[in-house]
Amino acid sequence: MKKIISILFLAMPLLCMAQGQTSVTLETAGQLSQKIAEGDRFKIAELKVSGPLNGNDIKLLQQIVNRTKAKEKNGECLVVSLDLSDAVIIEAKEGMKTQGNTLPSGLFSGAKALTSVALPRNILNVSKNCFSGCTSLVALTLPESITEIENSAFQDCEKLSTVQLPSHLTAIGSEAFEYCKSLTLIDIPANVREIGSQAFKGCTALSTVNILGPLKVIENDVFHDCKSLKTMELPATVAEIGSSAFEGCKSLATINMVGVKKVGSAAFQDCSSLQEVGFENINKLGSSAFQNCANLTTAVLQGSLDDINADVFKGCSSLTNVTLPAAVKTIGSEAFDGCRSLTAIDLPSTVTKIGSHAFQHCSSLTSIVIPNMVKSIGSSAFQDCNQLTSASINGFITELEADLFKNCSSLRSVTLPTTVKKIGAQAFQNCIALSSIDLPIALLSIDDEAFEKCTSLSEIKIPVAVTSIGSDCFNECSMLTKVELPTALKKIGGSAFQKCPMLREVILNCPNPPSISKSTFKGVAATFWIPTGSQPLYSTNKDWQKLPTKEKTAIL
Repeated sequence: MKKIISILFLAMPLLCMAQGQTSVTLETAGQLSQKIAEGDRFKIAELKVSGPLNGNDIKLLQQIVNRTKAKEKNGECLVVSLDLSDAVIIEAKEGMKTQGNTLPSGLFSGAKALTSVALPRNILNVSKNCFSGCTSLVALTLPESITEIENSAFQDCEKLSTVQLPSHLTAIGSEAFEYCKSLTLIDIPANVREIGSQAFKGCTALSTVNILGPLKVIENDVFHDCKSLKTMELPATVAEIGSSAFEGCKSLATINMVGVKKVGSAAFQDCSSLQEVGFENINKLGSSAFQNCANLTTAVLQGSLDDINADVFKGCSSLTNVTLPAAVKTIGSEAFDGCRSLTAIDLPSTVTKIGSHAFQHCSSLTSIVIPNMVKSIGSSAFQDCNQLTSASINGFITELEADLFKNCSSLRSVTLPTTVKKIGAQAFQNCIALSSIDLPIALLSIDDEAFEKCTSLSEIKIPVAVTSIGSDCFNECSMLTKVELPTALKKIGGSAFQKCPMLREVILNCPNPPSISKSTFKGVAATFWIPTGSQPLYSTNKDWQKLPTKEKTAIL
């Protein structure tokens, strides 16, 4: 029993050393190795160092603080608290190269046990990666002397919940506080002129940000995935918001952007609580800027903006009101795709191009007027707009792209410009309410399945210059009764008029039989009226000789 007591008694000094505070004062630089005996260096939990420190001192300090494992049976422990408030970093080349009043880059990076840090009172900056990966850091004292926090200085300090930035601070580097997941509030001092990209990215608990100075730019990804951020009041001086700056800020409901002129790509993507956005003088709006902002109801864009880029409002399922600037020339691909609550939109007269899928899945849109200056409309631009009843195209369009009005099941009225030369594949497929359409005089070809399953279409007259009709073009047009085909027609694709049970009259104005297949008129019980004198050509043509053709004079 006495032997056990003796062993415990001998161990007590080691335990006290591990759990107590060790305070060291250096009269001259380079003394740290003398002040802390080699056998005690890994038995310190709380360390305070005062006086001048050179490169040798800093290197030893790093060795003591950055350890991640301790041999407890030998009385070792890890440093949890570091106080350098009375220390002075001097310029030196010995050991670790140092500059005056500057901690070397990456000095305490990965010190995972460190919970509390106080920096030297006269230090000028927090260097690159200085405390990155200090995953247990909760208490941080930054002196007023600091003017810059460099890149990744506190990256991945995931338990750091509060930090008071010095009033003299002018710059915050890229990724400076990235993934500080416990940080809840940050006040950006009035002297700060620059916040680097990703500075607060992934700060998922950050709910309040106060920018107190005349900041001009919110850089790329600065607040990316700050999921708890609810509101943002930007200074009037902010003219630019970078790409993905607020992407994934799912709680952000309001933001004031009165002075903003440029918004980068994906800047507010997936901000699912954002309700309204407005710009007074916007001149650039990047792709996907507001994509998947599911609660966004109103967007007012005023200024010299000439491009609504791709995916800008894609997936904004609650969007009902959109005001576009008068200078807009381009509506990008999928710009309004999935805006299911949008009932109407006024396109400025300056618009010249509408991209593919631009208004696809706008299932509440009831009518659309395409301005006179439009020269191209991309494929599927209005696909699946199942409440669209009328479409008027007034521009200089030469081609109706594939799937343009596909599945527009309520479409009844379509006005096409005389300039259209081609109707693309499936352009009007499943437009089940379309009972008639006047095809442009300049039309040359109609592609596959263009009017397939237009079950209300009763008559169709193909313009005089059309040379080809694609496969399945009018397949399953179950109410189609009469078709007139032009003189120039050379080819009718397979199944073009298959399953048209009501078709009774097909008027062919082409003296030479157009090429067909066995399935072109499969199941059709119509009379085929051909030009006078062309019966010998049709009756000797192997594709036509089985069809009931009659010369037009027989009508008389």
